[in-house]
This record gives sequence, structure tokens and C-alpha cells, in this order.
Amino acid sequence: MVFVELLLFVAVFGLLLYKWSVHSFNYFSKRGVAYEPPIPLFGNIPWSVMMAKDSYIKHSIDIHMRLKSHKVYGVFNLRDPLFYLSDPELIRQVGIKSFDNFSNHRKGITDGPNDMSFIGKSLLNLRDRRWKEMRNTLTPTFTSLKIRQMFELIHACNEEAVGYVRRQLDAGNSELELKDFFTRYTNDVIATAAFGIQVNSFKDPNNEFYSIGQRISEFSFWGGLKVFLYLIIPKVMTALRVPVMDMNNVDYFKKLVYGTMKHRKEQSIVRPDMIHLLMEAQRQFQKDQEAAKGDASASKEQHAEFNDEDLLAQCLLFFAAGFETVATCLSFTCHELLANPEVQQKLYEEILAVEEELDGKPLNHDTLMAMKYLDCVVSESLRKWPPAFIIDRMCAADFDLKDEEGEVIVKLQKDELVHIPVAAIHHDPDNFPEPEVFRPERFDEEHKHEIKQFTYLPFGVGPRSCIGNRMALMEVKSVLYQLLRQYKLKPTDRTATDLMSSISGFRMVPRELFWCKFELREGDK
Repeated sequence: MVFVELLLFVAVFGLLLYKWSVHSFNYFSKRGVAYEPPIPLFGNIPWSVMMAKDSYIKHSIDIHMRLKSHKVYGVFNLRDPLFYLSDPELIRQVGIKSFDNFSNHRKGITDGPNDMSFIGKSLLNLRDRRWKEMRNTLTPTFTSLKIRQMFELIHACNEEAVGYVRRQLDAGNSELELKDFFTRYTNDVIATAAFGIQVNSFKDPNNEFYSIGQRISEFSFWGGLKVFLYLIIPKVMTALRVPVMDMNNVDYFKKLVYGTMKHRKEQSIVRPDMIHLLMEAQRQFQKDQEAAKGDASASKEQHAEFNDEDLLAQCLLFFAAGFETVATCLSFTCHELLANPEVQQKLYEEILAVEEELDGKPLNHDTLMAMKYLDCVVSESLRKWPPAFIIDRMCAADFDLKDEEGEVIVKLQKDELVHIPVAAIHHDPDNFPEPEVFRPERFDEEHKHEIKQFTYLPFGVGPRSCIGNRMALMEVKSVLYQLLRQYKLKPTDRTATDLMSSISGFRMVPRELFWCKFELREGDK
């Protein structure tokens, strides 16, 4: 009898779960939007992707290729219906022309009383007027002039990275795993250029800053499950106050940032790094707020703040954005260089020309950023392997999305989500012929005019594009220059031969990882 009751309970629970999971699956058919049949609970995400057997980025490209004849198509992310844009004109509308109606990202796991709530103060998560005020405050921090001042800090990290490769070669180890190598490099750059501390993750591989950073950024099964549950049952997870991350790790960075700020204020220390620039931005913000208090016409809308916790949130955002994405970009770029030796040779020849021009003087920021072929190589790497392969925007009010002829393509409703499938658009042969081929010449002076507007979006689009792209590009280009100047990059027996097929799950990492053989160039032996 107990067994029968248990069986009945399981059957009823399974039926209710099924009904709940498919409740929204007629959403697009009612709206007249093209879509592919979803599966219960997982929507259009295949089980093989959920189990990290296949790649989500490849899946997003495949579904785009099947539905791209429609300017807007629908995708079910689990139970959530999402509108995807395949037409550049519609991307322009959402990203720029009608930005005021699409200025926010989706509400995330930081929008509740949980351990992540203070992260909601970061620029990535702020919304509406608060985002606009913080963006305006931080924009002067990321000008070319300010980024140029950090060049020497980053150059010191380059020398340590290159020196590590030399020590490995001297020890008879010519093969390195690039993701680990570049993660240690970006860790040291973030430590010195953002947090104002000196660490060397090559000489001290288990230093506290690196170890804690790894724990925060690693994507464990349990961590992924908690994020998954926050997405499908956010109210339940918030009510249960399930922590998304270990706050002891966050407390480390909190003590580090607050301690650095206190020490610099007391000792009047000025250092050209991110903490100094944020402290300057904070002081200017507070001055502007004081001036606005006497303005009787000032809006009563919710304004941004910029207290010490807000500053900490920006620091952690720069850490999260720079720690993983730059290392991933460098890993993919070096893989493409070793897989395309003719591209590597052409880049090396440009480096030699720059070295001759410098005539013994050290490389500087302006010379580096003026290198045209290096820029083409990095641009093509970002085209083929964009760090943010999907961009989201939330519709603030009911909106008619129209094509170039003024025809209404879809009537969007408030709070509906619009997505731009960046990787899919970058891999669409209508936008980039032979998209699987690594061809830096797409971006040279002779050919870059052939690129359709709003089909190349590695840093996003419009006012909400990546604010730190200048710093990221300087970081990537400067270490590539130093490595290619001294070493040839070659494949090994462990190097992946088909990256797209080798990537699994939601991460941009191949199963074989990124193995590379370094060979000292003749002039440096």
C-alpha cells in the first residue's frame, strides 16, 4: 500500500513538474515568431550541452543558421522565452537608436536579499538612471590617457611571463598549457593594475590572490546548479537564502580594497592603477552630488551612489571581467597563431619592423596600439571566438520592433528579453565568408569596409558596450608582442585540432585544453 501511494505521489509530482516546465511553450506560436520545438524543462538547450558533452556556442550558431531567414526568432532558455535578433538593422535599433528602451540587462541573481546583493552595485548590474550616472562617472577612468598610464605596470607583468617561458625552456620543458599560463598572467595584471598589489603567480603559483581568484571564478557542478536553480526558481532560492559563492573569498577582496584605500588616504600615495582612478572618480562623484543638492529641479528618481561598497563592486567587476575573458582571448589567439604559421610569420615581421623603428628603445603604448597587423590578428580572434557570445537587453516598455521598411516585425512587451547572438552572427557566412577560416586580412584597410555594420560586436553594442575594452586590448596586444618577439608558437601532440567540436558545455575551453610548444627564435638563443 505504501509503495502504491509513493508511486502515485511520484506520478502526480512528475505530471505537475511536466505541466510547469511546458507552460510557456506556446509563447512564440501565439506571437507569430519562428522557433524550434523545445523539450520539457530544458527548452532549446540540448541535454548533451547541459551535460557538457557538446558546445553551447556551437549549438547557438547551428540554431541561428536554421532560423536566420527570420529577422527575429524565438529560443527557449529552459522555460524562459527569449527573442533573438538576426538582422543588423534590428540590432542597431535595440543597441543604439532605441537604447533608452533597452538600456538594462536581465534581472539576475544579484537582485535579491542574498549574498550577491552588493554585486548588484557593479556597473554590469546597475539599471536605468543609476547605471547612467555610474557609467558617466566611470567613463573618464577608461580614456586612452588613463589606460596609457598603466602600460608600465602591465609591461612588468609581460616581462615576468616571458621570463617564465624562458625558465621552462632552460629546464627542458617546451610545452605549456596556455589557459593556465595566461590566467596567471592576467591574475598578476589585475593584481597590480586594479588592486594595487604586487604578486608573481609564476614564481609563487599558490599565492593567496591567485588561489582565491580561482575559487571565485571556477565553475563547479554545485555552483552551476545553484545558478541554474536561481534562474528557474529565483523566489524560492532567495527565500531560502542559498549562498551563490563563499563570502570568505569576497571578504578577502573587501579587506584588500578597503585596506589599500585607507593606507593611500593616510599616506597620500598616488599610483597609476584602477583603485586610484576609482577613488578619484568617487571624489568627483561626491562633489557633483553635493552640487546637485541645491538644485530644486533635481529629479526625485533613484540615483546612483558611490560609497566604498560601490567602489568595491566595481573592483570585483573588473576582476571578474579581466581575469577570465582576457586569458581566454589570449589562449584562442595563440592557438590560431600556431595553427596558422603564415599569419604568425607575418605578425613576427611586423614586430621586427617595430623593433627596428624603436632602435633599442623600449616598446611604448602608442607604438603598440599603432601596429596594424597585430590589431587585425586580435580583431579576427575576437570575431571567431568572442568572449561574450550572447548579449541580452530587457525591454523597458511595450515596443514595436520595425525593419528598415518600417514594417513591424514583432510587438515586444515590457520586461521581455531580447538577445543578440554575437558568436552566431560572427560565424554567419553572409556576414563573414568562410567564417571558420582565421583570416586577419578581413580587418585591414583594404577589406574592413566590407564588414556590415552591427555584425562585428566583440565588446557589445551602443552605450552599454564594454567600458574596459581599451585596457583589455592593451593587455592582450602587449603580451602577444613580447611572446612572438622571442618565441615561435607550434602545435604539440596534445593540441586540439578542431576547437569548435572540442569545446563543451557553456565554457570556452576545449577538452584537450590549449597546449602549445614554445621554440626560442634564432636571435634569442
